[in-house]
Amino acid sequence: MNWIIVILFIISIVLFLLTKYYLLKKKISVEEIEEFENEIQLTISEKLLKYHDIKVNYLDAEEASNLVVKDGDYLKGMNQANLSARNCNSIDEIYLKYKNAFDDITDNEKDSVDKFILELMTKLKECDNSYYNYVKKWINTISIAKAKQWLESGMPHTLETTIIMDANWFIKPRKTTFIHEITHVHQRQSPLDFEDLYPLLGYYYNPVDIKGLESIYPLNRNNPDGMDKYWLWHNNSSSDTKTTSKIYWWIGAIFKTAIPTSLTDVHMIALKLDKDEDIFYYLKQNPTELSKFKEFNIFFGDNKNNYHPNEMTAKFSEWYLLQILNSIKTNDINNITHTYNNYEGYKIYKKYFENMLNVYYSK
Repeated sequence: MNWIIVILFIISIVLFLLTKYYLLKKKISVEEIEEFENEIQLTISEKLLKYHDIKVNYLDAEEASNLVVKDGDYLKGMNQANLSARNCNSIDEIYLKYKNAFDDITDNEKDSVDKFILELMTKLKECDNSYYNYVKKWINTISIAKAKQWLESGMPHTLETTIIMDANWFIKPRKTTFIHEITHVHQRQSPLDFEDLYPLLGYYYNPVDIKGLESIYPLNRNNPDGMDKYWLWHNNSSSDTKTTSKIYWWIGAIFKTAIPTSLTDVHMIALKLDKDEDIFYYLKQNPTELSKFKEFNIFFGDNKNNYHPNEMTAKFSEWYLLQILNSIKTNDINNITHTYNNYEGYKIYKKYFENMLNVYYSK
């Protein structure tokens, strides 16, 4: 009789466990279905916030117009050549023109950009946590505005912490342009992060007017992302650094005439300087076209448009992004067939930037 009781007890236990198992399985299945349904219902911006803690700040036309400040450094630095290149005759005129230089960003365009950022951040998270943290931090710092086609001849640029993009970018966002402009915001907001890098790249800051450049300075094109005209360059890796007579160059984008009709009406040139003790001067030697400046291009790569240290390092940030994204496929950031790593300037930037990532963005 006892064995029958034992068997019935065992059977009851088994039935109880089976029932619990199927009920739990059903509950899990229901939860998975609900989670899947909730996932489908999330908007792209909600996914971006949920998975990456990012909320993109878009400015409408009126908000963006507040970035234009009449007595701000950018407009205040507009001389006659720069006004002419922007088809204006006075500061008052360019101020009123630039106040109306923005368009509203449509909901479809916001969705397009949110999707682009969601996909980009998902890829970066697969590869490098420190770099992912870096990009996330600065995306949450910036705002995005949409420029009318004519503003700055269609060139993306930044004011304060706002990235001002061309209309085409909102239709098909370009990742290299995005990281380039993020870098300009970083440079403006945290200049000390780049203070030690620029000398390593051969840049030297000489905060006084150079004698002999009196006719050159007025033709220098204003760039909101690199407004300072006092940077010089010398090649740290060349043999001249072993002597007391380093060769310094002033580099700029110079309008071809005193009354240019376009911001692209420029020559990219390097001017070789002479030096007497701590005083630089220019003796009117023929300028060197930046595209033909062999020493400069061997060091930095063929980036003839990147005449300012802010522009050069922003270009390097594009290369670094592409290398990171490529390493997702190769599982080795150094297994790159592109020539980026052949340029001494980029190698210096990469080492410096990765040290910054490890120190400030590794957590």
